[in-house]
Amino acid sequence: MTWPTFLDLPDVPATKADVILLPLPYEGTVSFGRGTSRAPEAVWRASTQIELWDDEVQFDLGSITYHTTPAVVPRLDESPASYLERVFEQGQLYQAMSGLVVAVGGEHGLTPALVGAAVDDPNDLSRLTVVQLDAHADLRDTYDGSPHNHACAMRRLIERGARAVAIGIRSVEREECVFGQQSGLLQTFTARQLATERAVEAQLLDLLGSLAGPVYLTVDVDAFEVSLCPATGTPQPGGLGWWAAMKYLRRLLHENRQIELLGCDVVETVPQPGTLVNETVAAALVAKILGYHFAQPNRG
Repeated sequence: MTWPTFLDLPDVPATKADVILLPLPYEGTVSFGRGTSRAPEAVWRASTQIELWDDEVQFDLGSITYHTTPAVVPRLDESPASYLERVFEQGQLYQAMSGLVVAVGGEHGLTPALVGAAVDDPNDLSRLTVVQLDAHADLRDTYDGSPHNHACAMRRLIERGARAVAIGIRSVEREECVFGQQSGLLQTFTARQLATERAVEAQLLDLLGSLAGPVYLTVDVDAFEVSLCPATGTPQPGGLGWWAAMKYLRRLLHENRQIELLGCDVVETVPQPGTLVNETVAAALVAKILGYHFAQPNRG
């Protein structure tokens, strides 16, 4: 791989890394805009322009160590099921090490395999909370004939017992609403509610601050307002502003001392000719997640 190192910092062996970065250049079930397969390389290149000092939490990103794994590259005509099985296997390999596994996609259909790799029993997620920042509910049973579609990612997790907290949602079908309500496992905070109802935002912040136990974080960049991710695969207006989203992530990752972060992913970035906004936002997001997580004295 001829990419630059992440954040332009030395790449150490995976067994010695605080952060294990897993690039997943995948777009096997995209349904509108294409280009997520080009995202990891673009994000790595953009990361070299991110400052290492996070003045918000007074943390030096250069004080922790990083390893970038080989990208899991789709094979010619490989089925989604086959590719996701390989992602699961690679995820398990790196989850067995001590570093925090951060996957960078690639489309959102990757998340169920990554979550499965992060837990002891991928068929029983009843102890896990998945925190999702996203424009879409992703609760379809199937989409375009596939249960592995990016529109089905969260349903696959809730079906296996995961509790889910969905933040920034503003595009959902009736069947998804019905499934979410009937599951009893989903709490949704829509982008409209968060922008217009202070009590709802306060409820979300209280929830994120009170979560305990294993947590997996998945961020679809279309959770943000379109000015921050204009070329993502399925953009939706009315999204989260940068500092609003950071407020939620800070409460979860930095201020909450009760969670065990098993892993995270940042997905659905699409590089666009003539601008570096999409990949730079994604790179800055990964950096903020790491700063919030590792700045805590009991989270080294």
